[in-house]
Amino acid sequence: MKTLFVRYDSRCGLCAEVRDWLRNQPAYVELQLVESESDEARRLFPGLPESDLAVLSDEGHVWLGNNAFIMCLWALREYRRWAQRLATPVLRPMARHAWEAVSRNRKNISGLLGLKSEAELKKQLSEVTIPTCPVN
Repeated sequence: MKTLFVRYDSRCGLCAEVRDWLRNQPAYVELQLVESESDEARRLFPGLPESDLAVLSDEGHVWLGNNAFIMCLWALREYRRWAQRLATPVLRPMARHAWEAVSRNRKNISGLLGLKSEAELKKQLSEVTIPTCPVN
């Protein structure tokens, strides 16, 4: 396995922040980050719900939700051991519950942390009025 395609919700501030974090991590496996609303995502992940994190390997394996998150960690040099621990029978249920709580509340978490998606930032910037300076 050389590449993991990671589908994320670019309309979510928390998701965009995690995307940026993933881009900056040293990895064993290349991560290709794909916006869930894109044509590429529809081609790579046909028939899967847009609302959840999804990971597809270049070998055709698919992971969703907390399993997708664990796979993202597995791909990273500094977090593979965390992924291996979270995948154990003892910790997997806890990882699933934590993932479900974050996933269900990601919009609220984004708001609490002041994290905005590019679309939200673009909308806010379009509403900013810039005063003009009088020309003498």
